[in-house]
Amino acid sequence: MSKSPKSLEELMQEALGEGGVLVSGLRGKHMEVLESAHRTVWMTRSPVEQSDFEALEVDASYAKSGFGQASMDRAGFRHSPDHPEEPVREREIGGHRFINVASPFEMKPPSQAAGPMTAFVNKAHVLGFAAGRRLAILTTPEGDFVEVVGDTSDDAGRILPDGGELNEIVLKEPWVVSLPTPTRAFFWWHGSIRSFQGPVTLPAS
Repeated sequence: MSKSPKSLEELMQEALGEGGVLVSGLRGKHMEVLESAHRTVWMTRSPVEQSDFEALEVDASYAKSGFGQASMDRAGFRHSPDHPEEPVREREIGGHRFINVASPFEMKPPSQAAGPMTAFVNKAHVLGFAAGRRLAILTTPEGDFVEVVGDTSDDAGRILPDGGELNEIVLKEPWVVSLPTPTRAFFWWHGSIRSFQGPVTLPAS
């Protein structure tokens, strides 16, 4: 008798391992703050609303840095950036529970108006997508980048990086992918936040 295929939840738990953290909520909205002293990013562990971000008050050691909608169905982090020997770090900031998720560097502004900002990011980010999902993929000369923040609503007129094109894949089964360390990230800040990250190896079609 053949075994039943593993669920997305089971695949995520396997990928995260001991000490990893599964983020609450399905394709929810999260806010981030930047810890100024270490240039490291903290993200809410559970989904929040725009009003939460607007009302968030932080002291001088932090700066409010972002609010956006997750594109993946499940997400987690194996460990905090640059701390693979420790569980994911958590703390309360402004009345919300945050986890330490990323450390960006080599940030470059857009090369043309409304184009993407680029950055490299140290993080141990695991993404999970459900079977049947239609995913937007940014294909560039450097490889394939999967959607991480935002949705396709504004993609038709999006200004892409040189040599880039947007494609779509449909998943036949759940897909769990661990982003590389460091991850290369493309961010659009015009309108709703959009981000593609990778490069990743796409699942077999």
